[in-house]
Amino acid sequence: MVQDPTGPAFNAAGASLGNVLPKHGVVVLVVDVVDSVDLMRRHEAGTVSRWAAFVKTARSHVLAHHHGEMVKSLGDGLMARFANVPDAVHAAAALHEYLARDNAALPADEHILLRAGINVTDAWSDGIDLYGSGVNVAARVATLAGPGETILTAEARDEVASGVDIECVDLGLCYLKSFGGGVRAYRAGPAGARPQVLARTAEAALHPTIAVIPFADRGQTGLSLTVGDLIADGVIDRLSRGSSIRVISRLSTAPFRNRPMDLGSLHAYLGATFVLSGGYALSGTKLLITAELSTVADAQVLWTERFTGSLDDLFEPDSHLARQLALGVHVAIFDHEMQHVSTQPLPTLASYSLLVGGINLMHRSNHGDFERARAILEQLIERHGGIAAPRTWLANWYVLGATRGIPGHGAVDADAALAASRSALVRDPTDAKALAIEGFVHCHLLHDLPLARQRCLQAIGIDANCALAWLYLGTINAFEGKGAEAVEATRRALDLSPIDPQRYYFMSLGATAELSAGNDARAEALARSSLVLNRMHSSTWRVLTIALVHQNRMDEARDALRQVLALEPDLSCTSYLARMPNGNLPTGQAWAKALAAAGLPD
Repeated sequence: MVQDPTGPAFNAAGASLGNVLPKHGVVVLVVDVVDSVDLMRRHEAGTVSRWAAFVKTARSHVLAHHHGEMVKSLGDGLMARFANVPDAVHAAAALHEYLARDNAALPADEHILLRAGINVTDAWSDGIDLYGSGVNVAARVATLAGPGETILTAEARDEVASGVDIECVDLGLCYLKSFGGGVRAYRAGPAGARPQVLARTAEAALHPTIAVIPFADRGQTGLSLTVGDLIADGVIDRLSRGSSIRVISRLSTAPFRNRPMDLGSLHAYLGATFVLSGGYALSGTKLLITAELSTVADAQVLWTERFTGSLDDLFEPDSHLARQLALGVHVAIFDHEMQHVSTQPLPTLASYSLLVGGINLMHRSNHGDFERARAILEQLIERHGGIAAPRTWLANWYVLGATRGIPGHGAVDADAALAASRSALVRDPTDAKALAIEGFVHCHLLHDLPLARQRCLQAIGIDANCALAWLYLGTINAFEGKGAEAVEATRRALDLSPIDPQRYYFMSLGATAELSAGNDARAEALARSSLVLNRMHSSTWRVLTIALVHQNRMDEARDALRQVLALEPDLSCTSYLARMPNGNLPTGQAWAKALAAAGLPD
């Protein structure tokens, strides 16, 4: 739409541009038609005729009345300039109102709906058009608006008196294409019928959001209000224990009970990315549940399953049915996002897809997947420069590279890992996860166990439910030979992350804690459970080998060690002790001795 004077077309002019075109302050209003391509495809002739009449009225009446001037008109939008922001906001409102009246007598699929963006900037002008990156910002900000809405930049918001000139709603930091640092945005007036931005702050954009609708009574038992809500409550409780998915409160989803499913409304009113719905039937105390998980954007069914159980199970604090449902939801969502990350260009993906994909890919054994995880996290850092999460996980990426013995990863990564974690903490000093991961950086890359412990305790002091902080604290205790404390901490971490997508990792470190406490059978059981979920994690095979040696089951121990060496062919007792934080402590010496007994070369 707008030419940028920093682009290639202007390179020849270079520094002389300011001498060719005058530059001055201006308020830029950009409006465009929502879903214009589909509207033209369905009703081309009528839309063209009505749009031409609208542009004529906008130029001669609306803009003139509000002291505005048309800059340009396109087939599905227009740009105008103003001297002040209140005039631009009132002009946008008048344009919305004009089309609302024009739409009133027409079917919904013929409605022309506008979205508007306003920015205050210095722009070059040739007397006809406006040029400059600030003009582009106005166009980008318009994409945040829902039908009938007007969005202001912070610069525009600063020039109005909220409550006097207009009412403004702070939308927080919003991501705009090609503006990596994000733009602070405000909605002028109330939200439209289908608001585009509900909670599109950068932090919220990093997590998919699910709405769990109370399940419907398919058997007409008359108990729908009780049983359907119990099912939804149980699933919400389980999903809410993790931090990877944002879960809408049941108080907000209850009004959608027993209504025909309108995914558009769920997105508009709840901001949901996914919706879980379903029904149930009762036969005595036997319960049959049918669940369906769908995407809100395109109504794609991702997962459907039937479960049977006892009605009494729903009244248990740790309901087996609720756990099964929540686990199915987790797996389906993460598989869906992993497929996106694996097949789509990174700039086209939603931020939550990138974060989910980045975290999961760093746990893959394939080196290509592992390196792609770093590229994804760096894309997120560029996109959301003001938040901590991508930097936190990048620090974790360096630690995992070292602990898995991936070539090229080791102590040399310590500076980069610390830079990432410290950068995260600068942005949010109260980020418990960032503190916990920095603790693991000190543990695994710098072998500074006291400082690692301090960071984990700081994290727990901020958030006593931070599962990673308890997990890493337990592992530090295990390295130091504090077996009972290690077991207590890692078991708490497992309790806090019952459906974590990386639960194998929690089980693996839990097995390490059990090993340090002398609970070899328990360590073996946890290691085997971890390997069911991820057979490619060499650390888990090492723990299993040690546990089997301690139980004098040498043939099984040698089989487990073969799996270790298949994943880490260059591993030796010497290299193991050199990279382990407890290599010079009794626990590390004892574990290396067990690995040697199973056949690990010196």
